[in-house]
Amino acid sequence: MLFSGGYMKIVHIITRFIRGGADENTLYSCNGQAEQGHEVYLMYGRENHADILGRLHPDVRPICIDALVREVSPVKDLQALLDMGLRLRKIRPDIVHTHTSKAGFVGRLAAMFSQSPIIVHGVHILPFLNVGPMERRIYLACEKMLSPVTDAFVDVSAGMKTECLVNRIGDEDRHHVIPSGMDVAAFQQAEPLSEAELAVMAEAPVMGWADAQVMLMVAAFEERKRHVEFLDIFARIVAANPRACLLLAGAGPLEPAIRARIDALGLAGHVRVIGFRKDIARWIKTAQLCILSSEREGLPRVIVQYALGGKPIIATDLPGIDFIVQNDVTGFRVDTVEAMERPINLVLSHEPTSERLEQGVRGIDLSPWSVSSMNERLEALYADLWDRKIGPRQNGAEALPAVRQA
Repeated sequence: MLFSGGYMKIVHIITRFIRGGADENTLYSCNGQAEQGHEVYLMYGRENHADILGRLHPDVRPICIDALVREVSPVKDLQALLDMGLRLRKIRPDIVHTHTSKAGFVGRLAAMFSQSPIIVHGVHILPFLNVGPMERRIYLACEKMLSPVTDAFVDVSAGMKTECLVNRIGDEDRHHVIPSGMDVAAFQQAEPLSEAELAVMAEAPVMGWADAQVMLMVAAFEERKRHVEFLDIFARIVAANPRACLLLAGAGPLEPAIRARIDALGLAGHVRVIGFRKDIARWIKTAQLCILSSEREGLPRVIVQYALGGKPIIATDLPGIDFIVQNDVTGFRVDTVEAMERPINLVLSHEPTSERLEQGVRGIDLSPWSVSSMNERLEALYADLWDRKIGPRQNGAEALPAVRQA
């Protein structure tokens, strides 16, 4: 434990608490800090899932802010701001740590109005990337407005930090790259599914599981993940590789449209929608190739999970993924969904390329993505902010020791 005196009151705020990457990051942060003995609260919006709420440490205090929604809604946003502000004034936290775009905007305003002494924002994704010019200007203006009250930015990748600095959101000293923690060993040590297990869990594709060239995409069924667009490309991939089988793991509002597109393209024998999987590490180990066609992300946790599973990765180029997805070494990064076709065909049709990419993936050091590493670095950052902004505890406990920069 880095702190020699007392504990901190920490409030995390996130827009949705479902089963996405930022949600898992926040879960592990809350749980780790509760285990360290801090008083931890989690504020989350109306879109939440009982499964991930049930994984919170028993000492984490969950608070649902019903008006906090992902969509822009002036009335609800104001209600959420007032609700958060009143609760923060009552809690009187030492640190408010916001996650994701909407919670980052409303939560930092609430923290400022309630005079919370330390405000941290987690940059999991940037709302002004890959949107129209008007949206970009609005989102940038919001981020720049809140930059002066943000004591530290926690970037999930160097790419996110670079995008912020290029767009003059914060300065170098306030940005800290802390990779999003996950259970590294669970993904590295997972066993692939047997044919018998696959037969029970999902209907066999037209060529049978034994002959299938399995591709896996793990992504929430949302528009920005571009499943529908990828299915159009996959139809051409199947024409060139008749044994290709695509597994879509996830859940979300776009599922009916995805299923309809599968049927319309005549891909029912080659695509399986397997839903949200708690055993996703085993599905990754089962795949020959892992893919992601997102329009915008931070550094997707699933990209790291693919690599932990030792699989070649083909993905649309996103800020920060170049550390893991190295062209022709561990996989391929491409600019568009359409451009995914060529490298996928190469990996499926040329076994030496597939084996070489797998070997490249196994050579990456992924230890910085462990939960313990993330929580140690967050603890160090909090301690440094405390030392610089608060100093000795007012209740008479020792001052927190100066620690290394995160």
